[in-house]
Amino acid sequence: MKVRATVIIPTFGNAKFARWAIKSVQRQTVQDIEICIICDGSPEDMISFFKDMEKEDPRLKVFVFPKSPRTGEPYRDIVIKQTTGNIICYCGHDDLWLPHHIEEMEKSLKRCCFTHSLHTFIHAAKKMKDEKTLSASIQRSNLKDPEIIQRMLCGENFFGLTYGAHTRKSYNKLEEGWVTTPRKDIATDLYMWRKFLSAYGNRCKTTMKVTALNFQHTIRKDWSGQERDSELKQYFEKIQDPSFLREIDKLRSRYRLSFFYHKVKNLIKNNLILTLYEKHRRLT
Repeated sequence: MKVRATVIIPTFGNAKFARWAIKSVQRQTVQDIEICIICDGSPEDMISFFKDMEKEDPRLKVFVFPKSPRTGEPYRDIVIKQTTGNIICYCGHDDLWLPHHIEEMEKSLKRCCFTHSLHTFIHAAKKMKDEKTLSASIQRSNLKDPEIIQRMLCGENFFGLTYGAHTRKSYNKLEEGWVTTPRKDIATDLYMWRKFLSAYGNRCKTTMKVTALNFQHTIRKDWSGQERDSELKQYFEKIQDPSFLREIDKLRSRYRLSFFYHKVKNLIKNNLILTLYEKHRRLT
């Protein structure tokens, strides 16, 4: 039987903190979903850990594979072909979705083939000075901007795996789905996003909302598993609080003002350059 959304959660290594990513998916406002945990060479105790979670929720499915050369990209294709969701979403095992993530992705994908929400970084702090303060920033991006698309096609990424979503129909029509990314200097999610951008162009849209939180591994690489678990648990509890979600919405509002200011500033700058060029041409 078809479901509204298929969710892919790739995981590897000793990552019990992945429970919080999974729980954030389970708590979505859209409940008619299937949640696929892909174990990319995960140790036996982690497989057992996820299998125990699977017993508690019939929507959970655990897929076990040997370690891949990179992040298990081909396994995502194998799993997608065994699932039924009208749309396909992704959640990194050390990220969190806000409760309305699928709802917003589903709404956007009624008007496009591929979308992403605003990539929101949570700054690293083992202890928060103020429990009510949101320490985060948003990556500037908009797929309406040809410059952003060109920079992505040239190798620059503006949003991670957790933020991307697409229709099943558009994925099936691609010449190639998820495969092992051939070059180490290309991010595995970007390699996939570029296929959508190349195939569908202006049918790829940015959802200008914050729907997920990213906890960058690179700036937490020296943290213990317990420290990562504690941080994710803390934020998982926070996103159940409507007042905290309002703080996140304020962050989005500030971003939109900043984005508008940046756009106007560039427009003025470009018009000024054009005016100076025209004056120079008349003088010569």
